[in-house]
This record gives sequence, C-alpha cells and structure tokens, in this order.
Amino acid sequence: MTNFAFLMDLLEISAKEFSKTGFDHTLVSRWRAGKRRLMPGRRQAAITAKLFMETDAKREFPVLEKLVQIWYPTQPYGMEAEKQELLEMFLTEKGQTEPDYRKKREVRLECLRNYSEAAPAAPQGIEAVRLGLLDFLDLIGGLPEPTQISFVFTEGLAIYLDDSDFGRMITKKLMELFEAGHRMLSVMRSDSAMRDAWYFQKIKLYAHLKGYITTQYYDEYEQQGSEKILGTAGDKLAIKVTRQRLTEANDTRMNIYNDSKKAAEIGAAIKKYISRSRPLAYYGFFDKPDGWLNNISIQKDKPGYLFARMPHFSLATPEELAKYFALTNDEAALVMREFRPIALEPCFFNEDVPVRHVFCETDIEDALMKKRHQSHELSAMLGRKVWMSTKHLAQQLAKIQKLSKTCKNYEVCFLDHAQFNELLVQIGVWGNEAAISWIENRPALSCKNYLLVSSMQSLCVKAWNEIPAEIRSRRAANRKLDRWEKHLRIS
Repeated sequence: MTNFAFLMDLLEISAKEFSKTGFDHTLVSRWRAGKRRLMPGRRQAAITAKLFMETDAKREFPVLEKLVQIWYPTQPYGMEAEKQELLEMFLTEKGQTEPDYRKKREVRLECLRNYSEAAPAAPQGIEAVRLGLLDFLDLIGGLPEPTQISFVFTEGLAIYLDDSDFGRMITKKLMELFEAGHRMLSVMRSDSAMRDAWYFQKIKLYAHLKGYITTQYYDEYEQQGSEKILGTAGDKLAIKVTRQRLTEANDTRMNIYNDSKKAAEIGAAIKKYISRSRPLAYYGFFDKPDGWLNNISIQKDKPGYLFARMPHFSLATPEELAKYFALTNDEAALVMREFRPIALEPCFFNEDVPVRHVFCETDIEDALMKKRHQSHELSAMLGRKVWMSTKHLAQQLAKIQKLSKTCKNYEVCFLDHAQFNELLVQIGVWGNEAAISWIENRPALSCKNYLLVSSMQSLCVKAWNEIPAEIRSRRAANRKLDRWEKHLRIS
C-alpha cells in the first residue's frame, strides 16, 4: 500500500472521483500499487492533494489536519496552503512500499482509521507497542531542538525486549537521540531491572555513565494499574501504553499523541510517579565515595565479577595494595574503609562460588613496556596521581597465574582492545551486596540495592558467556600469562 492508497481508503474515495480531474483508472491503479510514484512539485500531486482535502472537509470528523499533525509534528499546518504542502509531501515521499515504512505508517496513523473526536482507535498488541515506541523515538528525532524525554515503566521491559531485533533497533535509536543532545529520565519499579535483556542492560548502563539517562525507582509492587508505559518529549509529544487484563499481552494498547493538552495530562501523571520514586545508585563514587560502601558485608556464597582494563583490584591483600600503589597509612585506611571490596581476593569466596575476572591484554602489554602506569580509579579517589610500578604489576600477574592453576573457582580472561571495548563499561560486582561501574572521564556509579546489584551480576554472567569459550579458557589465559612471565624474565 502507498500513502495515496491509504488516503483513498481512509476517505473512501473511488477511482471514479479521479476521472473527474482527468486521471484515468490505469494511472490511479499504478499510484495505489506504487508502480508509479507521484512526484513532488508536479501538477498531479497538487491536484490529488486538493481533491483529498475537499473530500475530507465534507466529513463529519475531518482527519487530514490530524494526519499532517501526526506525520510532520515540527512543521506548521494551520493555514490551508501549509496543509496542502504537507499533504503533497506525504503523497510523494520515497520508499512507501518498503516494509519499515509500511510498519511506521500503520502504527503512526492507525488511530485515524476509526477516528472521531469521541474515541480515536488505538493499535493493539505487543508488536504494535514495539513499533509505536520506535515511531515515538523517530518523532522525537524530528524535533527542532534537543529535549528532555521522560518515561515511566510500571512493569519490566522484558515483555517488549523479548524480540532481539527490536531491542537492537531501539537501543540504536536511543543512542542517536542521546548523541544529538536529548536526555532521558526514566522511572521504574525496583523489581523490574533484573528482567531486561542483557544487551539492553549493557547499553543502558553505558548511557547512565555517560549522563544520557537518569533512573529512579519506586517500590509499590502491588499497585499495578492499567498504565504500563507513559512518556513525554517536549510539550506536545506523548505516548501511553495500557493493558486492562494484566496477564493478556495481546490486550496491550498504544497511543501516540502530538497534542499539548494530552502531553500535559500524561506529564502530570509522570510527575506523580517521580514524586514517590528515588535513585538507587550513587554517581561520582571514585571522586567522592562519601561513605557509600562503608560497613558493607559481602557474602561468600555469591559470585564475584571484575571486568577492568588493568589487574589492580580484587587480587591483592590490603597490605599488598598499599605497597603496590605507595599509599600512605591514612590513604590506605581511607581506601579500605570506602572501597573495601577491591581488597577481597578470590580465595575470600567459597570454593564452589565462581570468581571471574576479565582484563585488557592490550593495556597490560602497554604498561609492561613502561616503568610505571597510573591507576585512574585510585587517583580520582585520593586526589593525586597514583602509580603502580612494572615490578608490582608483574607480581599481580604472577598472582593471577598462581590462582588460575590452583584455585578451581577462579577464571580469568584477557581480551584485546577491540574485544574489551565491546563490553562498553568496566564493572565490579561482589556478591549481591555491592557493584561499581565506570568508564573513562565520567563519574563512576555504585549501588548496594539487592535487586540492582543482582541485575548487574546477571549482566556480568551473560557478558562472560558471550565471550567465545576458547578465549575464556584456562589454557588461553595461562598461555598469555606464561608469555608475559617469559618477557619479564628476559627483560
């Protein structure tokens, strides 16, 4: 179907009506099927748009003004000439028969098929919601200036992210919006984080660390109304997803609005959720730990993960850490008080509990070529440049080598620069009690909420399993460690 055919069917115009304007039946059929395109700036497009507008004006509930308002939200459409121009643009757009374009048109304009002032229709089903969310992001991308995007999710996103193609498309669109300057506030139930698909979790965590997204959580698990997603962008665009029968996914309905009154109504509902939510993560952890992880008690029966560029942490005792980084007594006491998990060695955990570390072999090899290298994490925490000598790095590598051969529950993997960058973030998770994540030149994030830490642990498990087995095998790790040991011995 083309946009021409969509309007013919929407306005119930027969091919005979076009014969009065001089267009024969064959030409109309070609326009309908997309075998011939209405070209912009041509007389045929202008005459066709005018006929549609005249027919629409006779309807009880005219729809074309609503159509151009939905399709071109950033364009003026108050004057008849402006409406005519936008309608010609709609009729002459490229790629109208392509699958993606057809889906976008179906979702964005489905409400017009049974439109009345009293009860506009709403697309229904999970697939319609997925397409609607993508379309909503497209509309935001068409806004003239970056804006604040606000979302409320009253259930886990897994029901929508179960489709991996959709998950990748929506994360791609979100990143494009963020890079264009848009920012997002999301409000979620605190038990929903564990249900996200892992690739979405990874990109979402990266977006939080970049400052693109802030998230707050609320705990009212039992108060599950019909509203599932609420969203606004700017002062006109809004989206609302509802489900009356809570267990029936196909009963899910989606409405997109380009109306200041409706956007204000949905925005007011979002503010109510914001007022009873709170952040569960702490930003700026390395720069100002502020007692966030003081008195944390890590359980020994839950896994530990560390994905970091350099093997600085979770391998050495407090005394070794102080020596390796030349810390003063006061500095060592501060680090152990504020950042105790970094001094928990793999042997701290029970013998049957996995402890998995991933490091960047490219960064290690670069450091081995120098006399010393900087720990950016400890430098941020202590307010001065903190260094580790190559001698002490060699001792850390020797400890890893020993653990890899003697500790059954310890697994280590070394990735090259490109492979490590695919992880997007550096992250440490200790049991279900503490997690820290960071990227270069941005404030670190830390959390100690059980559900969020468990979610980050789940992310680590899935990211570890995504690494090819031959790369994360003990044999591969020991081969690299043996090579570095030989290099250090010779040098």
